[in-house]
This record gives sequence, C-alpha cells and structure tokens, in this order.
Amino acid sequence: MNRKSMSGKITCGGLIEKGGHALVEVLGFEQVAGEPCAILGRFGSAGIALSYLSVGNDADGLANMSFCVRTDDLASHRHLLDEVREGFSPRKVNATAPVVIMTLYGPHFLEKTSLASQVFSTLCADGISPCTVCSSVNSISVVVDVHLRDAAVRSLRRQFDWPE
Repeated sequence: MNRKSMSGKITCGGLIEKGGHALVEVLGFEQVAGEPCAILGRFGSAGIALSYLSVGNDADGLANMSFCVRTDDLASHRHLLDEVREGFSPRKVNATAPVVIMTLYGPHFLEKTSLASQVFSTLCADGISPCTVCSSVNSISVVVDVHLRDAAVRSLRRQFDWPE
C-alpha cells in the first residue's frame, strides 16, 4: 500500500543526488560464469568505485550491465573501456557523461507497490527519458543526463513528497 501525504503524493524519506558521474553501459555480452564480475573487477582493480549498478539480460539471453563511476575516474582510465571491448566482445560499450544519479528512499518502501513503475512513468510523462532505473527494497535510483536534472526533480516532486 502506498502511503500518501496530505497533498496526495507518495511519501518517501528523501532524494539523494550524486553528480559528477559517467554512465558506462556494456551491452550484449556472453554471460560466462564470473564474466560480469571480471568486468567490474577491472574497475575495482583501478581503484574506481561504482556508484550505481544494474545487471540483466536482453531478449537474446546476452548480458547487459550499466554502472556509474566518477567522471574524472573514467577520464583517467578510458583504456578500461577498450579492455572491456577487447576482452569480452560486447555488442556495445558506451559511456555517457555527465549524468546525475537520483535516489528516492524509504521509509517503508517494501510495503509500497509499483514505486519503480511510478517513478519511471512520472518521468516519461514529463518527456524525461531516464538512462536507466533500478530499485531495491528501500530505494529507487534513476540516472539522467545532467541537463535534465532540474526537470527530473520537478517531475518527481509532483508525484512524491519528501522533506526539504
């Protein structure tokens, strides 16, 4: 059940924003045991922290991975993208920057239904195409191009209520 505030909006604990990031997408690679870990391990070995991660499969059963890293870390380690291209033969490796990660969080998100769908629908209804969306038990994260940040916050504010 979705608790609504006095304004009729869905109540949540807050919105966390992380700017200064790049979205890396590794799309359409064979998911051999441990391969996604090996891709991520290259970034970890270079001392690059991930701020967002989504892994799934496409219609052909190939793996897709999206993750965010600090833009300056990626700029100084661009060779990692070439290593991923050469070592794992994905259909596509793409880096988009700058992006902002926006995370809505609880309380009680486990008790609320269809929140990720509502976040995605709200943004799309306002003409904002998120790069990627993922959710967990207590949060929903959206990655948008930095130039869409203000519009995305306004859009989410129309559907969700969080403390200033």
